[in-house]
Order: sequence, then structure tokens, then C-alpha cells
Amino acid sequence: MKVRYWLLVLALLGGWALAQQPIKIGALFILSGNFAGYGKSGSQGAQLAVEEINARGGVLGRPLQLIVVDDQGNPEVGVREARRLVLQEKVDFLFGIDSSSVSLAVAPLTDEYKIPLVVTHAATPTLTEQCRPYVFRTSNNARMDAWAAAALAATLPVKRWANIGPDYEFGRVSWQDFIARLKQLRPDVEVVSEQWPRFGSTDYASFITALMRARPEGVFSTLWAGDMVIFARQAKAFGFFNQVRYFVNPVGAALEVLAPLGKETPEGLLVSARYWFLYPNTERNRAFVEAYRKRFGEYPSYNAQEAYAGMHMLAAAIQKARSTQAEAVRRAFEADGGLVYEAPEGRKRMRPEDHQVFESLVWGYTKHSPDYPFAILDRMRIVPASDTVYPTQCKR
Repeated sequence: MKVRYWLLVLALLGGWALAQQPIKIGALFILSGNFAGYGKSGSQGAQLAVEEINARGGVLGRPLQLIVVDDQGNPEVGVREARRLVLQEKVDFLFGIDSSSVSLAVAPLTDEYKIPLVVTHAATPTLTEQCRPYVFRTSNNARMDAWAAAALAATLPVKRWANIGPDYEFGRVSWQDFIARLKQLRPDVEVVSEQWPRFGSTDYASFITALMRARPEGVFSTLWAGDMVIFARQAKAFGFFNQVRYFVNPVGAALEVLAPLGKETPEGLLVSARYWFLYPNTERNRAFVEAYRKRFGEYPSYNAQEAYAGMHMLAAAIQKARSTQAEAVRRAFEADGGLVYEAPEGRKRMRPEDHQVFESLVWGYTKHSPDYPFAILDRMRIVPASDTVYPTQCKR
């Protein structure tokens, strides 16, 4: 009897000890260099979600612990830091990632260590097309952005299109998806120029003059963060935006772009940002914006909201699984037609086959307002999630 008694006591103490242990989440973001603004906003959004979740008692009675590291937007650094998080920090989950190249480099580690990775920003479609069992993306991807851009571009009265995008995975696949989709919708369009500046370039003069010589009517671009800020200033000095009728950028409405540009932002650019803090005008979104501003003293960018929503989706999957084990969490994300979450931006639904979230996308034209120190979106257009759903080869 005494042996059974002490075995029961030890079991209860072991369960109590486990309940006190935090669920560790290792987040990788770009926290240095020209793209550090994205990592800053992403880590802040994740931190706000963690604070909210822990204030409600955590998940499974355990607090969440967020460990944030700088992957520098470098695949080699990202893999090294991810391994360190798994082997030294003993994290239960990997999270975040801004760069598509880093996400593709880190993804194989999920199979090696049987650890789930929740990607909240990196947008290459290739990531979820690899059908890895423990990789989940809780934000829309570049193909969805490109298809939405093509749907809007098809309605514009122009035929001659050009591209300027960063010369790496994200820029290349975005242009391919955009122009292929646009030609399906408008077979009469033609491509007159493609420009591929190095990621992180500081001098765009030769690319701008090449575009202007080609005289496109519409220009598609996926330049982002500091690249877009530098390009916009230099292009404006060349009179580029006066010559081009439509400039379309799926990430051009990021606050990491609009805030640094301030009143320098050209008006009339057709842009999106995956999330826009003034849309939708719902109690849920207003409460998020207010909480974020109170905590960090600034408006939430799309990366902040995506990381915030991704953390809440991960917490919901753990709670549903009643476990932090990779297989149980995978099943929770996939169950009942895919996990659904009502985010500040609206409903997110994860497709169970490839673990890709689908959601509506907000677009608009840049316009200055006396109410904000940066340009905001005017004449907003909402592209429904159903218009961006593409087929997948993944099977579960």
C-alpha cells in the first residue's frame, strides 16, 4: 500500500511539475539590417498574443514562453539559429520567419526533429507545396497576392506590362504567378520589360531608366521594406510615377514602407499589405489596434497582425490537440476541414491538405490624409478568399 501511495504522489507531483513548465516557442525574424522593421513588428505582434494568452491562464494550464532570435534574412544563419533553438533552448515549436529563402532552408528541420513550424510571413508558395507534415502557414502566400493583383489588373485599361522585383525566390515566383494569371484573364496583355535588382540594392537608377525606356502602361513590383522605400524615392525623382499609369505592389501598403516614406509616397499606387489596420471596421479589429498601440506606441503593420494571429492559431491547435506533440498538433490543424480562426483582419481557414491559410485580401490606392503622417488606402477593393484558392497536389 505504501509503495502504491508514493507512486501516486510521485505521479501527481510529476504532472504538477509538467503543468508549471512553459511551452517554449522559438521565433525567427529579421532583426537587423534594412529589413529589421518587419522583424520588429512581427516579434511585437507575437509578444502581444503571448501576453493575452498567458493572462487567460496559458494553454493546457501552461504559460507560453517566446524566445526571439535574429535570422538576418540569411538561410545559413536561419538554419543555425533554428537548430540552436531546438537543441539548446529545447523549444517545442518554431515560429515566424520573414524571408522565403530562410523558410525553405529551415523547413527540412521539421522532419529531422519532428517539430512543428508555424510560418507567419515568408510567402513563397513552394513552402506549402512541399507537403511537409509539420509545416503550417497562417498567412496568405505570394501566389494568392499575385492572383489578387492579376484579378484587379485585368480590369485596368492597359496592355503593356513590366516587372521590377527582388532577384530571389519571392520576387521571381510572384511575377511568374502574376503574369501567368493575368494572361489567362487578359490574353491581349504583353510584357515589355523585366528588371531584377539584387535584394537589398541601394541604387535603382539603371533599372528605373530601363523601365521608362520600355514605356509600360502598368508595372508590377514586389519590392518590399527598405528596397521599396529607396526605389520609390529614386523613381519619383526620375518622374517614373508620372509616366506609368498603374503601379501595382502586393506588399506596397506595409507600414514598414508607408511610414518611412511619409508624405513622399506617390498617390494613386495600387497596393496591398495582407492586413490593413483600418480594415475591417469591426469591434475585433478596433480592439486589436487599440491594444497594440497601447502596448507598443504605434499602429500594427501587417506583419504584426499576422504574427499575432499565427500565435493565437498555434495556441488553438495545441488546446484542441491537448498536447504539444507534433503529430497531435498536426491533426488538430487539419481536423474538421482545417482550423478556422477569427483574426482582426477576418476569417482565416487552413486547408488541411497543404496547411495553407486562405483569407480575403484588401487592396487600395495610396492617398494622403491629414489624420495620419503617412499615406493610407483609398478606394479599397476586397478580393475574397475564394478568388485566390488554387489547387494543391498535397494529400492527407
